[in-house]
Amino acid sequence: MNLRQCEVFRVLMEAGTVTAAAALLHVSQPAVSKTLGQLERELGFRAFLRERRRLIPTPEAQALHHEVRRAFVSLDYLTRFAQDLKGLRQGRLVLAASHAASSGWLPGLVATFLRRWPGLSISLQTMDSPRVAEAVASGHVDLGIAQFEVRVNEVRRERLASVEAVCVMPPNHPLHQRRVIRPADLHDQPFIALASVNRLRTKLDGLLEARNVRPRTHIDTPLASTACALVMEGVGLAILDRVSAEDNRHRRIVIRPFLPRIAEDLTLVSPLGRPQSAVAEAFAAALREEFATPADRGKLPVR
Repeated sequence: MNLRQCEVFRVLMEAGTVTAAAALLHVSQPAVSKTLGQLERELGFRAFLRERRRLIPTPEAQALHHEVRRAFVSLDYLTRFAQDLKGLRQGRLVLAASHAASSGWLPGLVATFLRRWPGLSISLQTMDSPRVAEAVASGHVDLGIAQFEVRVNEVRRERLASVEAVCVMPPNHPLHQRRVIRPADLHDQPFIALASVNRLRTKLDGLLEARNVRPRTHIDTPLASTACALVMEGVGLAILDRVSAEDNRHRRIVIRPFLPRIAEDLTLVSPLGRPQSAVAEAFAAALREEFATPADRGKLPVR
């Protein structure tokens, strides 16, 4: 039996005549009769008795009809499921992101995305940027968001934004009156450093060493949110990426541009040679839109 024969059989059982079945199937009566004959030969028993123009189903046909109806219910479910996948009413995204993104701006974007597509689900995993790229390359996650350059060949890299460093301080700090903070301003200042694996810290350390500037580093942390909390506790100044600093404005921190400019790329990481799901493509589009706004993610004014 094939699917077409099952469909004709089901309609014949429900319509009762070849004429009515042909009308419902939008085919000719001979076509229905031919398919019915092929079906009965495949089955090895008669499905209907012909009584004038009506078809009387045999007990075997009635038993078969019960199973055919169940099969078509499953087929209808599969059809609806496929339509839901196409329309983003079903689906799951596994997303990996750096610590700064996961603890800062990304949850807001994820929440907005899920409000738009409430039938979807997202698994958000936090790891450092090299592991983000490795997870995408290995197929363990669908998309990744890395805070700086990644050196994994099996992935596609797309720059979302170039994020410069800024200086973060409490409102009562003597430097808050400066419009711009420069390396010399950090000399002998109590300082909160980012973790040693952070590329922004590496660039800053090189810049300060070249200018013989030595802040008094009391603590280091991988999280921008922790650094901002420590700033407000009076532990010291911090140099962070602008996006993470902006996401912590609610802590009443003061943000000042830092010159000379040092920056790192915020990168969307996707797999090479592996097709993306509709959910992954939609989320990637939402990311691009987030970082393509005229406001440039809250561009810092120079006061």
